[in-house]
Amino acid sequence: MPRSHHVARISVAMEYPDDILANLVNEVFSGEYESGHDGSGLTILDIGANIGAFAVWASLRWPGSTIHSYEANPETFPYLKRNTAANPRIQCTHAAVYPGGQATMPFFYRFAGDGEAGLSAYMGETFRNGADGRIVDVPVVAPATLPKADIVKLDIEGGEAAVLAALDLTGTALVLSEFQNRRNRQEMQAALAKAGFVAVRDDEAPWDPILGFNDYNQDLKGNIYGHMFYERQGQQRLTRA
Repeated sequence: MPRSHHVARISVAMEYPDDILANLVNEVFSGEYESGHDGSGLTILDIGANIGAFAVWASLRWPGSTIHSYEANPETFPYLKRNTAANPRIQCTHAAVYPGGQATMPFFYRFAGDGEAGLSAYMGETFRNGADGRIVDVPVVAPATLPKADIVKLDIEGGEAAVLAALDLTGTALVLSEFQNRRNRQEMQAALAKAGFVAVRDDEAPWDPILGFNDYNQDLKGNIYGHMFYERQGQQRLTRA
């Protein structure tokens, strides 16, 4: 029977602390994490959930899936809970995900919904010393203790490579990740290739045009950031659209 794909434009209500986040939410709902994979009844890890845009989008994109969302920002987490409350399959945990065995770690953020917040252990690579913001201790869960997942989404502003290396990717079909710098990207590429993944999307943008904003570390001059989507070779949990 013939099968084709169509874009369904539906209204989704989201609560966010500032209008500045509207464009970021729209990017997610417009397909920022679209990889061309179909599936349903999956297990999905949402590491760096922010206010829940990806979790809600993923619940529509892959119906009947259980989504485990992790967000460490103490002012962002309440928005995540409220935005996902209508879907009992989205399970929210107030914690950072990072290896090392610590029960808590210092966490840097500037405001509720901050899309560039992260653990102080790696945020120095993105922001200059003394950048305006708050540092608070947050709970930490080890990547190895997370549920096995069909899809892993990572967006934690620089700690992706360390988390990816410590995750159990047995059975994972798809990894959707951002990277914050060239080293981060190269380490993830090597880990994913070793685990039998191949690139679906791997693109980059230069830091240079935006280094004058937001107290960024000027050592990023000449560096890159971007998205990388990788599929496990031979996986059968998802089909390509």
